[in-house]
Amino acid sequence: TGLTALDAKENDFDLMGVQIEALKQGKAVYKPIYNHDTGNKDPPELLQPNKVMVFEGLHPIYDEKARSQLDLAIYIDIVNEVKFAWKVQRDVAERGWTEEQVREDIEKRLPDFSAYVDPQKANADVVLRYEPSDQGLPYLKVKLIQKKGGNFPMITLKKDITLSGSKPGATLKMYDDDWFGNAVTVVEMDGEIDMDNMEEQLKEIE
Repeated sequence: TGLTALDAKENDFDLMGVQIEALKQGKAVYKPIYNHDTGNKDPPELLQPNKVMVFEGLHPIYDEKARSQLDLAIYIDIVNEVKFAWKVQRDVAERGWTEEQVREDIEKRLPDFSAYVDPQKANADVVLRYEPSDQGLPYLKVKLIQKKGGNFPMITLKKDITLSGSKPGATLKMYDDDWFGNAVTVVEMDGEIDMDNMEEQLKEIE
């Protein structure tokens, strides 16, 4: 079709919504399998219902019908600077790409990503967002963005925490914010836990 896998028009959301609903009712379904290597569909896979099921991919909460069947909607939000650093690390080492090839590959998909994938985070109950640390990459600032009144069991901090003992250390804090018009509570960690003293540091967080 000339469209990328990111384009919503390449997905059968009506079928997706019906099949999620059927699985929640305890019925097995035949799930379509798209082959990324050939660009065609492989024979469908028989999917049996279970008490806990995870639906993951590019568009799990894009369509309202499919989204309404989910008990909990989670979005992993990786900002472009982190995404590029991670993709360079993988593709240069594993595929022999240059940094410029990696950048071109990301930029080629960016319009469809911005149109069809990224907007889903506005409808998520919780967003796990990766940003560069205030101390710069490769360290990260990770935000757990929890929609108030959503289905995610709220995680909170009693106080701001500073963890030392290794470089760069880590700071944890909690605050309220607005996320696409939704009231949210954010738990943020900037930096890195001391892996040699992780058990003790986790006790401070608990």
